[in-house]
Amino acid sequence: MIRFSPNQNRAHLINWLEWGPEAFQKARDQDKLVMLYLGAFWCGFCQSMDETSFSDDEVIVLLNAYFVPIRVENAQRPDIDVRYNQNGWPTIVFMTPQGDRVATVNHLPAEDFCSVLVRIQAACQEKKGEFLESAPPVNLEASAAAPEAKIRASAVFEISNALMALSDEVNGGYGPDHKFPHPEANDFLLYRYETTGDAAFLDHVARTLSAMRASETYDNEDGGFFRYSSKADWSEPHREKLLADQAGILGNCLRVFQLTQRAEYRQLAEEVIGYVDGALSGPSGSAFFGCQDYLHVPINRNGETVYNSQKTFSVVDELVYTDANAQAVSSYLEASRILGRPDCRDRALGALEFLWNHCRAAGGGMCHYHDGEPHVPGLLVDQIYTGIALLDAYGATGEAGYLERAAQLGDEILDAQTNPFGGFHDISREGMAHLRYPLTLLAENGIAAMLFLRLADSAGERKYRRAALWALGAFTEDFTPYGVYAAAYGRALGAYMSLPIQTS
Repeated sequence: MIRFSPNQNRAHLINWLEWGPEAFQKARDQDKLVMLYLGAFWCGFCQSMDETSFSDDEVIVLLNAYFVPIRVENAQRPDIDVRYNQNGWPTIVFMTPQGDRVATVNHLPAEDFCSVLVRIQAACQEKKGEFLESAPPVNLEASAAAPEAKIRASAVFEISNALMALSDEVNGGYGPDHKFPHPEANDFLLYRYETTGDAAFLDHVARTLSAMRASETYDNEDGGFFRYSSKADWSEPHREKLLADQAGILGNCLRVFQLTQRAEYRQLAEEVIGYVDGALSGPSGSAFFGCQDYLHVPINRNGETVYNSQKTFSVVDELVYTDANAQAVSSYLEASRILGRPDCRDRALGALEFLWNHCRAAGGGMCHYHDGEPHVPGLLVDQIYTGIALLDAYGATGEAGYLERAAQLGDEILDAQTNPFGGFHDISREGMAHLRYPLTLLAENGIAAMLFLRLADSAGERKYRRAALWALGAFTEDFTPYGVYAAAYGRALGAYMSLPIQTS
């Protein structure tokens, strides 16, 4: 599904193709390089590329004549994004017809981008055989031996110490510069508080939520939290709001309220629910929308288009993303239990039913997004989050059908995504270009381990506990360099070492 900036542009005049066999076959048949454009629905720099460089006559001519342009959105294809993204969005990758990287750039004005296109085309003509020939096949796991699944208890302490070292004691959040909510890191620290009694963990999460609410990162007009701030004090937000962030922050607020009984966190949870219900919800019985973005209003000044920084309009990405919806389902079910709101339970179960009925592939497994029909089956992130949401629904209702569905997803992961050398692959089937290389990712395997631990507890089958150990045992190195991105792994490792796991 190819989409362009909502502002006026001519990017559609480029002969864009979607990622697929047709595009790469065309590149092979015509001896051309592929130009992969990775963007985001809400990305201001991506919108600027559409409105400037991709609307430039010379750029349009060069791309149509000498390249095969492919356009991909990160939210629709996280499997492609994780393999090719470099330094954020937009990422523009020039690659061989086999999908191997030749050069990468990010946002460029039209004149500079034209220069890049000319230089790359000239180099391709000069060294055509070298650029266009197929790279030798690579087996990333060929030399590995199946490991003994071992875990280090000390990793839980390493990860929590790393997070606290990153914690901003003045402004909340993590790190000294840009600030993201990182609800997964907050969730891990709350777990550490519950298991150790160390108030520093709880205090940091509470400080973070309060600082975010008091800052411009919270939208006092429309509600909800913006994606991140360019400044450490949360005062310079980038004006996009993602469903997954709202779901994670809601979960954090609910747990802090439960632990402290402080009314401000209950109120904040209610505010997040109100925003999601109002801005990111489709018709009754359907799923949640992906995000809301705010764009500056273009005006004409002396024949030149400029943007009024005081006026904005909003657009909503109405695609249904399975992983983000499943996270919202889990948070809404928790809200129903803690806040005594049966409407949240009904909303969550309706969205979960939509996912199961409309976002599954014909051969089994969840698809990643739905735009009237489901697309991109077999991503681990969708399987695990949906499985956890189903277990949450089982805990909330006691209906065995939810447990059966969760077990079905768990078995599908075991059948299609087990890495024989440890952990679980991010994709269930290999594809073209660098999708021929499955990845075993730390954060996803941490969440997978949590799913399998809860399945072991709910279904009473030891194969799921072994699967959790398989996910955790694939990673034994120093976790400090991962920073906040090790939080989900740390949470699952702590849970593995302190069964039984609670399902509600």
